[in-house]
Amino acid sequence: MARRRRWWSPALLAVSVGLLGACEGQILDAAKPGAKPGPGGGGPNNPPVGVEQPARSVRVARLTHPQWLSSVKELLKLDAAPTALAQGFRADPSQSGFLFDNDARALSVDEALWGAYQRAAADLAGQVATDATKLGKLLPPGTTTDEARAKAFVESFGLRAHRRPLTADEVESYLVLYRKGPTAYATMAPFQAGLRLVLEGFLQSPLFLYRVERSTQAADGKVPLDAYEVASRLSYALWDSMPDEALFTAAREGALGKREGVAEQARRMMKDARARGVVGAYHQVVFDVPRYASIRPNTTRFPNVTAKLAESAAKENALFVEDVVFKREGRFGDLLTSRDTFVNDELARVYGLAGTFTADFVPATLDATQRRGVLTQVGFLASHATSMDPDPIHRGVYLSEHLLCQKIGAPPANIPALPAPNGRTNREVVTSHTEAPGTQCASCHTNLINPLGFPFENFDAVGGFRTTDNGHPVDATSSPFIGGEKVAVRDAVQLSDVLASSQAVHECYARHWVEFLSGRPAADEDSALVSRLGKLSQAGQLSVVDLVVEVVTGVGFVNRHPEELP
Repeated sequence: MARRRRWWSPALLAVSVGLLGACEGQILDAAKPGAKPGPGGGGPNNPPVGVEQPARSVRVARLTHPQWLSSVKELLKLDAAPTALAQGFRADPSQSGFLFDNDARALSVDEALWGAYQRAAADLAGQVATDATKLGKLLPPGTTTDEARAKAFVESFGLRAHRRPLTADEVESYLVLYRKGPTAYATMAPFQAGLRLVLEGFLQSPLFLYRVERSTQAADGKVPLDAYEVASRLSYALWDSMPDEALFTAAREGALGKREGVAEQARRMMKDARARGVVGAYHQVVFDVPRYASIRPNTTRFPNVTAKLAESAAKENALFVEDVVFKREGRFGDLLTSRDTFVNDELARVYGLAGTFTADFVPATLDATQRRGVLTQVGFLASHATSMDPDPIHRGVYLSEHLLCQKIGAPPANIPALPAPNGRTNREVVTSHTEAPGTQCASCHTNLINPLGFPFENFDAVGGFRTTDNGHPVDATSSPFIGGEKVAVRDAVQLSDVLASSQAVHECYARHWVEFLSGRPAADEDSALVSRLGKLSQAGQLSVVDLVVEVVTGVGFVNRHPEELP
């Protein structure tokens, strides 16, 4: 193995560097100091108000690890994604202040990851080239000479691996590898040996590992993406994977040069199971579902719940989101207000539902006087609680940051723990501890955090409904600031309705979608789009699917800014 790696690594590296060099040259030319954006007004740091336009982005974006897995599966037409190989990939760092894990600024290739890519490429190429059935799925039809078949393979496979047609020079570079294959793998038949090395080259190419946008010609302050770049943006935004044949065909035939063509493809793609996975992943982050794993209720205080409560809550959330978004073709407001959900026996006990339930999840409608939307479901409530009591502080911080896009600053150091209740309600304890006049905590807690958390005091640490706390009536009234206005609410049900009717909340939801689908933080240039989508969503004119389609057909998605992110 060591001998073989010494031989082919320099050859593959030469091909990779040569292919990437051309891209880097274009990128460097476009990013030279003093490069001026085209006409359009406003300039890069002062975008014209109300005009939808692209924001600066990364032109060479490395595939995320899930994208690599799905792309390899589709590219090689495997029955299953090679998850075992990806386990050797080092974890990507999170980007401070960015909710999602696909920020292109943080996706680099260091020596450890490059080595893992090399090993995975060698392993996968070996699996395919030595299996007649797997290789046969990739070979174009024809019975001409081996050299001609290899060239046809390079062109057809290369279109899919690079996600655009190869240039003549690129085809020749891969044929150089093909001709060296029999030397590298002397025990294999020459044709299969050549294709094995070609496959290794493709899987290690920067043009496979990165999404490279080569367009540079600016017009009216924008750089229109070519059809294949639009296809890749669509596929990785909506499927977390490479384009399929229909997208390649749409790109080849020019259908992606118009908004209508992009919208047609986007709606087709949103009906695919892969889109359901992406939509689910987005809502897992926005609804803080990974936090559900921290649910650890005190078994003495809550003897009717089990260690599987966290798992049940996550399953409920996934089924709820999929049902609202896809089966009901619902809107964001429905996620905040719908009483229809899915329960098993454990969740039914927490919700106080009558009837017979099992471990299987079934549809259920919750009490309208107690529950309204995802914020009154067990997952959110129990994950934002201690083992014994509700946690209005973290419930309020979540709403502020995730639903209102209001960042809460880090708390001061050495904050003491909440004191014992000593006959007081949970709300009274939190108020006395965080809202004392003149303290560092008071300003944030009094105005931003506690008013958003206190409406949920009707729910205990596992999400069960309660009317008393420590022998006292629960006080769930509050007057939080929502969209810049103080709004009086009596409880979490009314708060959910208020949030669902707030344009600021709908704009925050749209902003998260722009960030998620674009793989970058929101920028000033996104404001006009976010405002438009927020208004339409708040007015009930956009389903969640419609909103996603609006983002990916927008000016900012099918064009680049003349300047790129550093």
